[in-house]
Amino acid sequence: MKTRKFTTYLLLAFMTATMLAGCGKTTTDTTIELTMAPTSSETTMPTETTSETSTFTTYTLEEYKSAGVNELNSVPVLMYHRVYGMTNAETEYTGGNVDKDGYNRTSEAFEADLRSYYQQGYRMMRLTDFVDGYIDVPFGYSPLILTFDDGIRDVVLQGWNGDGTPIFDPTCAIGILEKIKAEYPDYNVTATFFLNATLFGNSTEDDHKVMKWMVDNGYDIGNHTYDHVKLGGCSADEIEKQVGSMYKVLDSIIPGQYVNIIALPYGSPESMSADNPQYSKILSGTYDGFSYTTKAALLCAWTRSYSPFVRDYDNTAIRRIRGYDNNGKDWDIQMNFEQLNQGKRYISDGDPNTIVFPEADNASGTWLKNTYGHQVITY
Repeated sequence: MKTRKFTTYLLLAFMTATMLAGCGKTTTDTTIELTMAPTSSETTMPTETTSETSTFTTYTLEEYKSAGVNELNSVPVLMYHRVYGMTNAETEYTGGNVDKDGYNRTSEAFEADLRSYYQQGYRMMRLTDFVDGYIDVPFGYSPLILTFDDGIRDVVLQGWNGDGTPIFDPTCAIGILEKIKAEYPDYNVTATFFLNATLFGNSTEDDHKVMKWMVDNGYDIGNHTYDHVKLGGCSADEIEKQVGSMYKVLDSIIPGQYVNIIALPYGSPESMSADNPQYSKILSGTYDGFSYTTKAALLCAWTRSYSPFVRDYDNTAIRRIRGYDNNGKDWDIQMNFEQLNQGKRYISDGDPNTIVFPEADNASGTWLKNTYGHQVITY
């Protein structure tokens, strides 16, 4: 078990942000190198314990209370699509939107999004860790998860350095992410990219090479179906083909290194039960001799995700926030983060092996559901 020291202050700079982008398929186009209740001062009474002894820093009940720690609150899972090398002034749409529905974003707006999240006290984490209930974010900070669908304009290559590292267009998504990573080493910059058969749209050789570099350098790659089809209108056999064939592609390029998570194209099916024979093929199946298992599925977008520890969280229908601007209306970035920053955001206790929250938040005894074997601490 690793030992880590975490800062004991809470950074909550409530800002209204203008950010992110989306869900359907569309296509526009220089260099970078690489909630709080009265509390008690009584001794913590864990309701469940882990089989291991945590070596992470622990805090007093008063420190949890002072920092507003609440790991039953919501987590923003951002959904972006294409990031274009444009300023906001160059688009005819609201804020940094590149299209009328705000699925695509200007590079100026995307970079501003990332800086704003950081300033508001969010720190990035891997989606796959979130799904596994392992939220490793410093004390007093909040988790933030970035996802990208389709691959187009996410990773634009301009060449390779002599040492084999990629040279990215600085206005594409990963070019900006690498810039922010260099500026904010404590941000834990990471993202999950969900791909179709066209991958990132570079040459086949370059895409394969850069995918290997990405999984070795803090990024994850997942499944967005082979042909970007609306699975809600497909037969069980077609779903199995679309999901299984894409997993097979990923396994041939980065075997054992991709994540078994699917971002559902168009968020479809939106209301089908995971017990439905068709939907079950999203979660497991065999296509062309290749067997697969999916551990989580993401919806298209609109609002924050539940904490993985609460009753209403569902691994087969994880909610996401569409990164777009609409003057604080219709679940745009500003609206979502204003709500999060008004007592609804997950605030970490700094230890991924414990779940800390105000006792009143689980007064019914039913809101906390999934503990993943972690120790539970209430105050």
